[in-house]
Amino acid sequence: MHDVARAAGVSQRTVSNVVNNYEFVRPETRRRVLEAMAALGYVPNAAARSLRAARTGLIALVVPDFRARFFADLAGVVVREAEAHGYTVLIELTGSERERELKVLGGGRNQLTDGAIMAALTLKPDDGLHRRPDYPMVLVGDQVLDPPVHHVGTPNRQAALAVVRYLTGLGRRRLMLLGYAPEGKVTARQRTQGFLEGLAEAGLSAHEELLVHADWTRPGGQQAIEQHLDAGLPMPDAIFAMNDSLALGALRGLRSRGIRVPREIALVGFDDAEEARYSTPSLTTVSPDVNALARTAVAMLHEQITGKASGLEPYILVDFELKVRESSQ
Repeated sequence: MHDVARAAGVSQRTVSNVVNNYEFVRPETRRRVLEAMAALGYVPNAAARSLRAARTGLIALVVPDFRARFFADLAGVVVREAEAHGYTVLIELTGSERERELKVLGGGRNQLTDGAIMAALTLKPDDGLHRRPDYPMVLVGDQVLDPPVHHVGTPNRQAALAVVRYLTGLGRRRLMLLGYAPEGKVTARQRTQGFLEGLAEAGLSAHEELLVHADWTRPGGQQAIEQHLDAGLPMPDAIFAMNDSLALGALRGLRSRGIRVPREIALVGFDDAEEARYSTPSLTTVSPDVNALARTAVAMLHEQITGKASGLEPYILVDFELKVRESSQ
């Protein structure tokens, strides 16, 4: 850095300001410093800078897996937003294992990263006690911890209620909930609550035969629908699948049994996976604002890492949109 300063005719402090991309450097001065760096082959030592700043420039994105397209979409946006703040993202998959999620919450790998954004599925409200307080953390999803951890979520109950209002507004009266899990994770319970509230609001009853258990996967959706139809159980005239994977599997199962979508059964999913736009028919689905979710989570984490207040509340719900496509029209 001393050699660069001498070659550029500036102080060593000015070189440091250019290296750290401080904005209050005159363009001409910045140009001279960059040219001197290039001529001398100077590259900042990332390891030394990390030691000096007590930061690595790395953050973790922790998700269950990538079988649900939502997490892959989330990862893409988090990487983009993190780069804008100067971070590199490391991906960790927990497989929805509780011990692994607790390890992240406790800062088990904090020597490698400056903080973590985690989509947790197994944590319980009082697991906030396991959090290492000096390790920056943002939760993405639906579980709220006590003591509280910064959190960005999707309004699942309200979104499911909007789906039922939409379907009943079309005149559909026999609604199936596919992926029913009353004792399942928070996301499932919230979406179920919204579905049942929507039925009650429309003056409809929740028939037990139309509350269908299924794994939240494409094979799970196809298998559940085919078994329901083959058993001669009551036919729905609309299906709300708890996620798009279920919905796409159900679409395959309905087609295999000669059921026409949407003429006989309207179908709605949740998450707005990319495949939803390209299925035949294209899938009506709830579209959470993934961009806002990732942008807010990264901003929250950056605030904790740097100590620079952003004005964000510690708990934020992002918006959603019901994307109406061919499967319900």
